[in-house]
Amino acid sequence: MVRTWSEVGHPLRSELVALAPPYRTCGSIWSLERGESLPLGSVVLGRGDATIAVLAELTALSYRSPWAIPCLAVPAHEEILQPLLMLVTELRDRLVLVARGVPRVDDAAHVVACVRRRPAPRPAALARWVARRLRCRDLEVPLRSQFEEGLGFEPTTSGLSVASYSRLFALYGPYTARDWRAVGRLALHAAAGPRAEEQRAAALPFRTATEYAKKYLGMSYHALAERLGWEWVLEASLRTGGYVSASVGALAPDRRPSARSRPSPLTSAR
Repeated sequence: MVRTWSEVGHPLRSELVALAPPYRTCGSIWSLERGESLPLGSVVLGRGDATIAVLAELTALSYRSPWAIPCLAVPAHEEILQPLLMLVTELRDRLVLVARGVPRVDDAAHVVACVRRRPAPRPAALARWVARRLRCRDLEVPLRSQFEEGLGFEPTTSGLSVASYSRLFALYGPYTARDWRAVGRLALHAAAGPRAEEQRAAALPFRTATEYAKKYLGMSYHALAERLGWEWVLEASLRTGGYVSASVGALAPDRRPSARSRPSPLTSAR
């Protein structure tokens, strides 16, 4: 059963509405203060008279449910400001802009179409999301290196061996360097949706995608394919690996190594 919530910032006249799989209707978000959690794969559309206020609401929500896809309804007379909005917001790697000049801006099919047109995430965005979710900036550079390798991007840092990276990652949790590469490929595959086979980096053989979905997400490929976005794939992978729990904002016990035990070649590369 798909549940809906509503959240309204009365002083700023902003509202957030949510779409959860299978994305047939938009529902109001009524409360995230009671321990409730948006389902994985949820899309959240912010709308209101004051665009900046709505963007602030979306940003606040992204801290509570970072796996949700943030969408901002932009009035027709503010479309010229869209490039500026993408520059100033910390959601720039994830934000979907939805034009309010079209009929039925809150129509579920229209919002879903806008989400599907969102550019694919780059390795840096994936690594930054995981590092922020785990509140561990030391992991960002090593993760970016693995995502670059797994997705076929040009390396931006001097790479170490797979074994060296795996020893570092073992200090934080069970996933090895090869696991993180697989998670990155699965996230990009999910983000591409029906266009996955048209993009070399996102393409995965059906058998491989099915195995990855079962191993890292604990679900079938069908369940993977019916959800939008890539953030939820990273979140589900972290939950499966025991890095975080399903509770809102909850984290697994702190596994960060002490300064004495951290491998300096990677942490100094930031």
